Amino acid sequence: MVKGNLRACLYLDVYETLEHAEVKIYKVDSGLEVTQDYKNELHILSADAILNKSKNLLGSGFTDSEGNYAVDVCDSYNEGAIEIDLVVKDKQGRKKKKQDPIHFTVKRLMPVWRSNDELKEFSWNYSFGFQLWSQVRHHFDIWTIIGSVKSIEDRKTPIEEVLISAMDVDWIKDDFLGSAVTDSNGKFRIDYNSIDYKQTYLSPLISIETPISSMPGPGVYFKITTSDGILLYEENRAVGRTEERKNIPRCFNIDLYI
Repeated sequence: MVKGNLRACLYLDVYETLEHAEVKIYKVDSGLEVTQDYKNELHILSADAILNKSKNLLGSGFTDSEGNYAVDVCDSYNEGAIEIDLVVKDKQGRKKKKQDPIHFTVKRLMPVWRSNDELKEFSWNYSFGFQLWSQVRHHFDIWTIIGSVKSIEDRKTPIEEVLISAMDVDWIKDDFLGSAVTDSNGKFRIDYNSIDYKQTYLSPLISIETPISSMPGPGVYFKITTSDGILLYEENRAVGRTEERKNIPRCFNIDLYI
């Protein structure tokens, strides 16, 4: 059995768990290098490459909501190097068309097996670096706002269970990017796609069609309400045109104080 935990760097020292990703274990053909790390460059496997590898599949499984996985390896495997692949699915979002999952190799290595009762286990925990994980997020057109809401009095006390709404300032009609409720630590996360801020007043009949690679980020401002809709805090929309808020990056971190 191969088991462990998977996570990815979202922003500086902020990590997200890889939930509901498929982990596939393969035996490595003789003649190939025993070790290989693909930590900096995302190499998505073609359908032919995946089919060619299928004969060496030893087992597969899925990560849970905490990024934990356990894959039973078939009895035909005795020893030798293995490859660990990952199949990641697109998040739903509000995009026009959901993209197909991507299948890529993460690591090739020689496992060190440990006996546990009648089973042999190999533990492999992995943290995807920001450079590679940003390529995955770019492929699926995932944009994220992470942050926290704290009391303005001491700038430390977290404000929980308030609704954060993110807006993109536009010339004609401001776009709603998404919303989230703060947790017990006052933290929140909003995921959205570029289509969410490419809307025009004629959408969905007419939208701004710009290649994702050249599309600048939105200019964002925030509104905070209680769960029953009472307004607690609202930024002036002009904030979305300031240097700090216009064209925000794919992952944007902010602290709000009320």
